[in-house]
Amino acid sequence: MMRALRKSWWVFILATIVFLCGTATGFAQARSTIWQAFGSEFFTGDHFSNNFWSLHDTLKENYGLIFEIVSLQDFFWNTHGGIKTHDSGEYPRLIGFYFELDTEKAGLWRNGTLFASFEIARGHSPTERSVGDWQWLSNIDGENINQISELWYRHGFFDDRLWIKLGKMEGNYDFSSIEYGLEFIHSSAGYVLTIPMVTYPDQDWGAVIGTRPLDWFSMNFGVYQGDINGSRSLGHTIGNLRGPMVIGEPTFHYTVAGKPGSLGIGGWWNGRRFEAYHEQRYRHRFHGKSAGWYVTLEQTLWRENPQTEGCEQGIGLFAQYGWAPKDRSEVEDALSIGLQWTGALPGRDEDALGLGAFTVWFSDKAGFDERYETAFEFFYKAQVFGWLAVKPDMQYIVNPGGTKRDNALALGGRLEIVF
Repeated sequence: MMRALRKSWWVFILATIVFLCGTATGFAQARSTIWQAFGSEFFTGDHFSNNFWSLHDTLKENYGLIFEIVSLQDFFWNTHGGIKTHDSGEYPRLIGFYFELDTEKAGLWRNGTLFASFEIARGHSPTERSVGDWQWLSNIDGENINQISELWYRHGFFDDRLWIKLGKMEGNYDFSSIEYGLEFIHSSAGYVLTIPMVTYPDQDWGAVIGTRPLDWFSMNFGVYQGDINGSRSLGHTIGNLRGPMVIGEPTFHYTVAGKPGSLGIGGWWNGRRFEAYHEQRYRHRFHGKSAGWYVTLEQTLWRENPQTEGCEQGIGLFAQYGWAPKDRSEVEDALSIGLQWTGALPGRDEDALGLGAFTVWFSDKAGFDERYETAFEFFYKAQVFGWLAVKPDMQYIVNPGGTKRDNALALGGRLEIVF
């Protein structure tokens, strides 16, 4: 087993080195050729559509409309342990169409934002078919969908010190949000998995109010559909109201030695039915409600150019912990920690690498063979052009799914294109 594991690691490391060398040499030659044909904007623009009459920036500046078409294509092979290693290649993909309208720039009222998104997801799941992990190694994994994922309106008051948002939305944007976890592919880097979150692929209807009365303090409070199932219409939601799901998160913003950080402390309550985990399940199969709490921490550790405002090159740390009652949740505790380094390689200021560890502790009443599952992730994001990135990724999962299966090693990555 160890021989196969070492071989897989060496293959991944060698492939990454070859890729990075290619980034510095082969891409440079190809870039020079295309540069002459299309001009420098072909590379530097953060949206491919700007290569056509600066379409993206023109709509944003003149009409207040921001649109993005984002294509995410994953490639993962399970090389050891898990469910299977033979014919283990899986390729989930997500195409999202995102539209944001600044109502003032559009000639309407001030301080308003309209947002809509449509998402298409396809491909088989590496978690369900090859690895068997509980936490889901890919944050775009899930059922095949064609859906209006979000449709909401946000209005700000008092120079945006106070705001409200109504509609179908992504709850993870306003709660348990980790900026330094955004580049990770593993789902546990995005939010605390003990929260019954209104999130992809089940964005749902709700209302959120937020305030930041002081520079060092902000507070968000939300009410969502409790039976989180990605309701496809307002009528479906009204006809199937459960809960509700109530969540609040005060956040403290601070600076240590000139480096910003934030600490969020959140709590949630959901009034829908939760499956009961205990010895007398045949007599008491459900609980009528559940509640839990969580903590998130982000801290900038180092900036390459601290004198430059808005410089993103440097190292950042994130950590998060969540708790849910073990008699009504498969996972009682969840802990994640990670580092992200932007601009780690000389001359590659927009590239990023990350290393994270994500652990969930299962309820001892839920019937798992193992007490916990831990996933380790390492990735390197190579920003080939401003609108195209390639991200080699490696994940090692201990006790996948809380079963007796051998530890899994998944190798692969992601191709990202922003149109």
